[in-house]
Amino acid sequence: MTLKILGKAIDHRTGTNVIYAQIPIGEYLSLIGTDFEQFEIQRKKEKHRAYDRLKTDIKEGALLPPITLALKADVIDSVIQLLNEPNGTDALAAALSTPNQAQILDGLQRTYVLSELAAEGFQFRPDQLIMLEFWLEKQLRKLIYRIIVLNAGRKPMSMRHQVELLFLVIKGLVEQQIPGLELYQERDQTRRRGPKKYALDRVAMSYQCFLLKSHEVQKESIVAQELAEGEILDSTEGVLDEKFQLFKKYLEQYSLLDEAGCVLDAAEQAANGIPTGAAWFGSETTLCSFFAALSDFGTTPDRQRRINDALRRMIETISTATPGTDPLGLQTLSDIVKGFNARRINIGAATRRLYFTAFKEYFREEGEKSMKDCWLAAAD
Repeated sequence: MTLKILGKAIDHRTGTNVIYAQIPIGEYLSLIGTDFEQFEIQRKKEKHRAYDRLKTDIKEGALLPPITLALKADVIDSVIQLLNEPNGTDALAAALSTPNQAQILDGLQRTYVLSELAAEGFQFRPDQLIMLEFWLEKQLRKLIYRIIVLNAGRKPMSMRHQVELLFLVIKGLVEQQIPGLELYQERDQTRRRGPKKYALDRVAMSYQCFLLKSHEVQKESIVAQELAEGEILDSTEGVLDEKFQLFKKYLEQYSLLDEAGCVLDAAEQAANGIPTGAAWFGSETTLCSFFAALSDFGTTPDRQRRINDALRRMIETISTATPGTDPLGLQTLSDIVKGFNARRINIGAATRRLYFTAFKEYFREEGEKSMKDCWLAAAD
């Protein structure tokens, strides 16, 4: 593979090593591999007239904008070591040429187009090159800052897409740090089959709700949405890291609640018409509302103490409950939601608001009020 190193740089704000390289288009496709789509969650392959024009331009030899890649964490140290070796350019090029060790951060749609052309039998010119920018970074706090903040300044990108990119990159690290956690992609046709297993896009969305302190990631007021997102983008690296570490701590506690709820589930519970915890804890509504309530309520050390006490009591309540019973009041919750009038309100929005309000009530009462009573209080 004839990858050529063009230059090296350091982002002095984050201390991230960056390598600029050039490679023939055909060899780029071999470098990224055939499973490059696994790094993408919500941003599916887009159909746009511009991409049809792009195909034509590429066939005529047009140059493409640089594609940004992030090396996987387990190879970064060995590549960085080559940066400091004299006359190590050839070895560095060889290391970066290894297939399937880089993730696409910017350039997915262009890669789709190139891949389609190759599948159609188009032969790229040997001298038709593409620029690559490799990011060598494996520290969580720097990845969070770089993707959420610096990426926002490079091109128009929604916060949701930035957060999804972040979770694609740090998925393996988060799974390593929370025992038993599995973040799967629904596009892989994987289904939730037990506790501590969550769809990656749902966890990413719950993190966005945690940052925004809102159960709605798209607010009705555009001004309110921009103000909330602007506050996050103005955050320092340290603040973003602190928030992520707190989110990760709560995600671990959530997984323990989930585990206890799945153990409690029994055949007679489903037979009695009680919603099962296994389905409930994995739902998007529960995840997003739970983490939004945590962030919105936990604004002081005393409130965070209340949250910790409430979560401890919730785990204890579920763990000591008799199979077939309903310690979370899910039957009451189900009855309340069934009573919503679809002609008068948006059922989805009303349900998320109900969850959000009830969770905050439970945290405020330090878990001393039952979830059944919290559902009823939130419904008033």
